[in-house]
Amino acid sequence: MLLFVFAVILSVAKDPDPFDSRMLQEAFYRMSLKPALLLLVLSSVLDQPLHAQLQKRTTPPEPTTPAARRFTDPRYHVALQIPAAWTLTRRDGEVSTFHLDARSAPATSQLRAVATIAFNPFPQSNFTGALVYFSVSPRTTDAACAAQSFLPLHRPATTTEISGITFAHGSDEHGGICIESRDDVYTAFRNKACYRFDLILNTFCSGEVSGVREMTHAEREDIRTREQSILNSLTLAP
Repeated sequence: MLLFVFAVILSVAKDPDPFDSRMLQEAFYRMSLKPALLLLVLSSVLDQPLHAQLQKRTTPPEPTTPAARRFTDPRYHVALQIPAAWTLTRRDGEVSTFHLDARSAPATSQLRAVATIAFNPFPQSNFTGALVYFSVSPRTTDAACAAQSFLPLHRPATTTEISGITFAHGSDEHGGICIESRDDVYTAFRNKACYRFDLILNTFCSGEVSGVREMTHAEREDIRTREQSILNSLTLAP
């Protein structure tokens, strides 16, 4: 295939008969295709889609600060691995407002920590932020804890196991004229308290409103994978 493309490029490079206007037009047309053919050759040599090659060349390396570290909550015996380039705070309101993002959390919920991505991996999209909240609702019941995952999206809550612990899992979306926040909620009842984790993906309205494109499905999944890796690092002492 590669030899064939080179042969085509060499053939269009030959001088046409100057007395044949038809041949001149055809030669000019073929010559105009040479840059595109050269790009196809490069793409076939690298064995990657051309758009992927361009994206790879223009994507800067991701930051490494703040450094990765281990979060621990000695009161509730929770530990999470926070990756590099994510900030960590234990106070509500410093980087976000917990109850605006976690709409189904009761007023008695206590924010214990929130990890926030410190850079934008998709600057050409309408992505604005990713957060992983850990909160606790003390003195509650198993049923009330599970009910926190029954969210307004009307999607049936499911159960999933993380680090040997069964969690109720639900999803929520909300916004004004578009979807501006997506929330994956995980709750587990332990020691008469509800342990809750919210995986938040925030965006703003794209298209004609802002002139910025919508995040692709693959980009949203990339953010979800980053957030899920934090939750999957969970350890809970008895």
